[in-house]
Amino acid sequence: MNELSDFIVLPRNPHELTRDYALRCLEYNISTVRLKPGQFVSEQIICEQLGVSRTPVREAFSRLANEALLVIYPQIGTCVAPIDPAQVQEARFTRLIIEKAVIEIACTARTDEDLLWLETNLTNQKALVDCHDYVGFLELDNLFHRKLFSISNMELTRTLIQGLLVHFDRVRALYLRDMDFQRTIGEH
Repeated sequence: MNELSDFIVLPRNPHELTRDYALRCLEYNISTVRLKPGQFVSEQIICEQLGVSRTPVREAFSRLANEALLVIYPQIGTCVAPIDPAQVQEARFTRLIIEKAVIEIACTARTDEDLLWLETNLTNQKALVDCHDYVGFLELDNLFHRKLFSISNMELTRTLIQGLLVHFDRVRALYLRDMDFQRTIGEH
């Protein structure tokens, strides 16, 4: 019921609050579908995995429940929320509309350094395609898109939509396991 063999414990950032660390680790594992829809997760086991106390994990669980990524059943337990097609569609729509504007700004605001960074990122994505590392590919692809927001000086906008995009990332992670990666790279 609480098997976490695929759970990845991320390195903790210096000065990162314990609650934020727990939230980041849980969100990462949910967005990459290492914690699968419907899978029960125990606060105690997450605490042990992360080496933290219960309060920050409980706070992270509460926030993820508010973001519709976890479902808390009182007296029963907590499980990863099923993927909601309506939320995925809304996240996809938001990403397409907002990123179109962000890309237009980035095309005029970018520096040569930015362009080199984006090209290097795409080269690294291609390398991950060759070894079928879908999680690494998803991480680099998300960094690519995050960089576009940074170039456009729209990081607050990215922060505002990030919680919604996790729903889209879950579907992307499932899809990337079986897809032709070359198509996604070609879209860039």
